Amino acid sequence: MKRLCTILAIAVLSLVTNTSRGQSVDFGGTTLNNDILGWYDLYELSFTSHNYGTARSMAMGNAFTALGADMISASLNPAGIGMYVQSDLNISLMMQFSKTPTANSDAFYPVGTPKHDQTFSDHSERFGLSSFGGIFTAYKGTGTLTNINFGVTYNRIADFNRNTLIASIGNPATNSLANVFCTLANVDGLTTKDDGTMSFGSDPFYWGAVLAYKNGLTNKDDQGWFIDRIHPDAEVDQYSSVETRGSLGEYAITAGFNLSDRFYVGASLGIQTLSYRREVFYGEDYIYTEETLPSGDAMPYQLIYMNYMQRTRLSGTGFNFKIGATARPVDWLRIGIAYHTPTYYDVAIRYGGNMWSSTYSAGDNPEDYDIGPRGYMYDDVSTPIWEDVGPNAWRFRSPSRLLTGVAVTLLKRIIVSADYERSWYQSTRLQHSPIMGLSYTGTNKELFKGSNTLRVGAEAYILPFLPVRVGYIWSGSTLREGYKDIIASHSIPTEQWYATAGFGIKFNSYIYLDLAYQYGTTKYTGYQTFYAIDSEDPEQNIESRVYNSTTNRHIAVLTFGVRF
Repeated sequence: MKRLCTILAIAVLSLVTNTSRGQSVDFGGTTLNNDILGWYDLYELSFTSHNYGTARSMAMGNAFTALGADMISASLNPAGIGMYVQSDLNISLMMQFSKTPTANSDAFYPVGTPKHDQTFSDHSERFGLSSFGGIFTAYKGTGTLTNINFGVTYNRIADFNRNTLIASIGNPATNSLANVFCTLANVDGLTTKDDGTMSFGSDPFYWGAVLAYKNGLTNKDDQGWFIDRIHPDAEVDQYSSVETRGSLGEYAITAGFNLSDRFYVGASLGIQTLSYRREVFYGEDYIYTEETLPSGDAMPYQLIYMNYMQRTRLSGTGFNFKIGATARPVDWLRIGIAYHTPTYYDVAIRYGGNMWSSTYSAGDNPEDYDIGPRGYMYDDVSTPIWEDVGPNAWRFRSPSRLLTGVAVTLLKRIIVSADYERSWYQSTRLQHSPIMGLSYTGTNKELFKGSNTLRVGAEAYILPFLPVRVGYIWSGSTLREGYKDIIASHSIPTEQWYATAGFGIKFNSYIYLDLAYQYGTTKYTGYQTFYAIDSEDPEQNIESRVYNSTTNRHIAVLTFGVRF
């Protein structure tokens, strides 16, 4: 049975939402555009609230712009490195548990499915490093220049570990990923060879459509592309899992200067390392009832299921520069300010995917396929591996940031500190890509605004060797009014908060141990697994339902340090 797929009218869509690299039809969703660095990727790679660091700083909400004398100072306000009175070596180990529930999703697994049969999950457990390094006193004097300190440190800047599960049961056959690929093939004029085979070609944007053809989701004749293995009366159950892994860390080389114990200045060269991996799984089951099951004569080949896996890896480095100053006009008050230049990134992409499917031969096998003894045939096709490296790597710059802070000491036993950070996400820029003419400048300016982050913390010594700490971090929305409900190809973080607590133990003047716990929530924009939008005739749209996910994180950190 031959079923023509929708042929969308070519429309000129807005710069904000268009993610297609073909003609002016807007194709997107988590199952498309995984082979490039999209504007949503630039934003996610730039998004941070500076919630990682040492156990002490994290327990106090990382409100250290004015407070200083901590490894996190190298990534916040390098003037804080000048406050050290001893050399210091420490390492911070981190255990993180995250769970990402999704609204408007059906159950991915039937109730009662054993754990060992659950290939995917919506939670992640990771162990790693939050911070490590050393601060060394290079000079001590009795004049105006009291001391000079140098630091070589590592601080985690962002973490990308999360799992998302979504499902949508009982969709019409006309609203499937097969229809999206069929429409894409028609709109952009994809062709097969004379012998009926189809090559992957040099643009990985179309590799999904090629896989769909090789797995029997779509077919082609002289009239164009069509679907002949999914009956219009079939119901389609859709399942998707998005797993992201990796982190953004910063190695900092920092110098801090202490002037008369009243004024501190510092500068830091930051070298950031990016490791990011995204695996997007999407599957469809094609369901018939006794009333809708087509006959073998009408439909000799009937798809049973299709699974599609894509893997994207990003790796790269970035460079930035930070300067800062802190004043201590009286013994109990510190006021700090710091400026972070944009970080300039060079990012390589590695991309590939595979699709596998099962088809039932319900008729007399007119194409003479190799059919198994039970009447099923299986396809499993992998794409080549695409790499954008070297001169074809992607380059972009992240926002600049301005930080201010104040810290007060009460009764010589209590410290209260607060930070305000302003980040200009609308200034994110794609500076080079292997796709000629690609630019997200207008998109970033239209979508994003300056973002506000507040960090507060307190520390109190209940015993001379036992400080207790609490803190809070809040990052406001980065999207302009009117765009907070935007649907992007991938969900992007917009707001987050963390509540923090911890304590420390000073074993003696040289050895210390700190513990911290953070609980936080990150909100994301809505997203779809696929969409093919025609702005002139919405009745021809093909799109999944909209999903909304939230990530909850539990983070435990242990810092062990030695001063000398």
